[in-house]
Amino acid sequence: MNILFICDEYPPGKNGGIGSVVQNLAREMVQQGHNVYVAGLYTYEYGCSDYEEDKGVKVWRLRYSHYFSGNRLLKRAMRNLPFFLNASLKTHQAYEDFILFIEKLIDEKNIDIIEMPDWNTFIYEIGIHKPFPALQVPLVVKFHCSRSYLSRELGQAIRKKWFDIDRNIFHRGDALASVSRYTGQKTNELFKENKEIKVLYNGIEIHPAEQPVEVRESQLVFYSGTLVKNKGVFSLMKAWNIVIEQYPEARLIMFGKGDTQPLIKLLTSAAAKTVVFKGHQPKDLLLHTLKKATLAVFPSYSETFGMSAVESMSCACPTIFTKRSCGPEIITDGVSGLLVDPDNIQEIAEKIIVLIKDEKTRNKLGKQGQKDAATLYNLPSIAQQHVEWYTGVINNFKSFVRKNDK
Repeated sequence: MNILFICDEYPPGKNGGIGSVVQNLAREMVQQGHNVYVAGLYTYEYGCSDYEEDKGVKVWRLRYSHYFSGNRLLKRAMRNLPFFLNASLKTHQAYEDFILFIEKLIDEKNIDIIEMPDWNTFIYEIGIHKPFPALQVPLVVKFHCSRSYLSRELGQAIRKKWFDIDRNIFHRGDALASVSRYTGQKTNELFKENKEIKVLYNGIEIHPAEQPVEVRESQLVFYSGTLVKNKGVFSLMKAWNIVIEQYPEARLIMFGKGDTQPLIKLLTSAAAKTVVFKGHQPKDLLLHTLKKATLAVFPSYSETFGMSAVESMSCACPTIFTKRSCGPEIITDGVSGLLVDPDNIQEIAEKIIVLIKDEKTRNKLGKQGQKDAATLYNLPSIAQQHVEWYTGVINNFKSFVRKNDK
């Protein structure tokens, strides 16, 4: 099968979860004998090569916006321009050229199917309100987390211009998929629809633990994710103050891009000395740290799947996840991990303290979490599920086209 992913955050740049998911899936599909291509629109600031081959995956990064060679004043001026003018300067033409490039790839590479996420930074920044054009092959839209979806999850007002864009993407899909049942259900509710949405969990590589749970580094707590409020990091800082009162030797390592100053301000002087902000780091370093950490904690307000939590489970690291959104779908509380309310600071602190002091509970949760990750989210099986579903989508699309050509 010849598969094209549309992605504007393919690693190794400062990607988000979608980029990592696409890379994992694309690499595995190549291993299984498929031809996989990735194309997206990127700013010049993202860096990386315009074209590269990543373990057999062919990746194109087309560019939009303007290149200012590091001139901060010009960059700041661009950000402060009115939206319509900024969008115009970043150019709709780049988007039109991108569509032509996609159509050319379809012809030259005999593409069978295209998958596109519901979050596309370039579409938001350029302000594209018209639907993605009709193509010769089916376009799958997979729900990871659109701006409108996230606003609703966080109880915020949904801006009309984002809602119109997100609704267009939703309706453009020739077939729809979601990274969790929860996300699919809530996306249907958001657009007042009842469409069929296939649940396709994200797949991960299962990494054998370097150390048994009981002999890992003592009192080492792990977090990875963007340092923004909806990830629960402000709650985590407040809870950490309580943890340090009981375990002053505990350490918290925070991986992820974002402003650290608001978080540091929430820490007591004693707690601040025990928190290390590592910023955006290669995945290998995160996995190495997970394999030696005492526990990992992700008290998010909203997650569509929770890649960080599942990767933690796969490394047999006892994992604390959220009670909200898809949390109970991914982790069974008290069996494969622990769940917390991100607004309950005391509960977050207590669950961290329980895992620090209780070796038996750590051992049980770590082993069952790894077992569940290997059973439910292992990458080869997830890739096969995608390909099997793609086959049905392709056949249905061809039947629909033939019917309408008569």
